[in-house]
Amino acid sequence: MTAEVNVEEFSSGFLAIEITGVASAANAGQGSILNPYGEDVHILRGYLVPSVVSAGAANLSIGVTTAAAAATDLLNAAAMADVSVVLPLNCIAHDPGAKTVVAGPAIWSDDAYLTFTASASLVGFVGVLYLEILRKI
Repeated sequence: MTAEVNVEEFSSGFLAIEITGVASAANAGQGSILNPYGEDVHILRGYLVPSVVSAGAANLSIGVTTAAAAATDLLNAAAMADVSVVLPLNCIAHDPGAKTVVAGPAIWSDDAYLTFTASASLVGFVGVLYLEILRKI
């Protein structure tokens, strides 16, 4: 997967990361992005919006860690063959019935990476990951 920040979407309130699947099943083999803010931020919400589904039966994990590692803070082994190009995939599900304080699911440290790891080839997959970020003022 190639993953890069879409600068035009950067000011929309969500950080938009355009992703295109590749054949790698290595840790962070689908891509990694260094925190573009230069400071620690909280990732509050995330939505994966596929426009083309991969022909393969790979699972995708997305999380915050070092450049060459796998993480599951945002998405944990979601089956990409089952996603819809009609509906966004909620990467961070909160339980509104829990009635507890909901902390951000991931702190993206200034020197950490958002990594994309697949269990098999994701060739053919195309989509956008939208992240709602909370920054200090």
